[in-house]
Amino acid sequence: MVPPGFRLTSVPLHSNWPRAAWPVSAAESPVILGRITLACIAAVAMARAEPAQRGDPALRAAYEAYQSGKHELAASRFREILGRDPDNPRIHNDLGSSLLRLKRYEEAVEAFRRASELLPELKEIRKNIAQAYFQWGRYDQAQEVLSEYVEARPEDTAARQLLALSHMLQGQAERAVGHLEELRSAGSTDIGVLYALSSAYLQMGETAKAEAILDELLRSHQDSPQLQVLLAQAKESGEDFQGALAALDRAIELRPDTPMAHFYRGRVLWRLADAEQAETAFNQAIRMDRGHAESYFFRGVVRARLGRSEEAEGDLRQCLKIDPQHGLAHYHLGKMLSERGSPEEALPLLERSVELQPDHTESHYLLGRTLLKLGRADQAREYLGVVRKIQDEERRELEEELSGPGSREPAK
Repeated sequence: MVPPGFRLTSVPLHSNWPRAAWPVSAAESPVILGRITLACIAAVAMARAEPAQRGDPALRAAYEAYQSGKHELAASRFREILGRDPDNPRIHNDLGSSLLRLKRYEEAVEAFRRASELLPELKEIRKNIAQAYFQWGRYDQAQEVLSEYVEARPEDTAARQLLALSHMLQGQAERAVGHLEELRSAGSTDIGVLYALSSAYLQMGETAKAEAILDELLRSHQDSPQLQVLLAQAKESGEDFQGALAALDRAIELRPDTPMAHFYRGRVLWRLADAEQAETAFNQAIRMDRGHAESYFFRGVVRARLGRSEEAEGDLRQCLKIDPQHGLAHYHLGKMLSERGSPEEALPLLERSVELQPDHTESHYLLGRTLLKLGRADQAREYLGVVRKIQDEERRELEEELSGPGSREPAK
């Protein structure tokens, strides 16, 4: 069962799960993908630093702060050193590393870029720039830098994985498959490569290929909760909901504190029309990770179906607080407000929903109806006209598909 106006799609790979628990994110994934360089070259640079530098008390204090996780202090120390040695590429790089840990992405990119300008022969700094863009959510810029880096360092498997995931996060799964299949054809049995490849096939809707790779992985890593969750996603895509639940139960048995296992369990239970149990699963996911927008979104939809509109509204607002670009959350919250007689409050939410998902028919329709309630008939006709256009295009595409090669009879 799918809620009205809701099209079930895979949760975006960048949904903000803690990195250690969300292996599909390339930002840092030690369990599945291997630790893709996080620009943590502070330690590496320390080993490479000149003996005179290593004897510098200020530099030693900066590295000690970094290694102790005191990144604000480390960044401050690195800036002090740059005040008297502004053309030191390694200090710019290490400053970027601290800033990246502090999620000050724009400043991190600037620091890494300066390091690369000063030491262009050290190509790994380019990967650090890409990593900062990736964690910032600037996947197109990460992809641009990584493409250049991979051309210079084709043997860097971790960079190839990160490039593939940058493609996936932009909806370019076929391009991701191209990179990953090249690695696989070259003999790579790296679990990260195979995991990412199965994810890419899953994103393309190639469920059988994804499951075949997962079966291969599970033969040697049967105790991996992350693989069980990905298997559940493949089962869910193929509408094998009981198989998906079995995989998720196994993931939870292996590691009860895996929030994504509880989240997907809630999603499968929702599709099985078990709203009460779905809510319980989303409660578990949120208890483990209060920063995951999708869990709040789904729980909000479930609570709305259960008639608890006030709680549902709170969940949808929390989802938008975490992820302001969540189109369906804008739509569902706008729908609730419009239906309860608050069209003025619903209007900006529905307008934003249309901006974020221009092909979502229900958003255009509800926006048109809301404008009619506000007495703005001319604008309402514009959006209702878009609904007809989208429906006509979908109908035409269906007719072409039905009348194409392999169809038994042309559509009438």
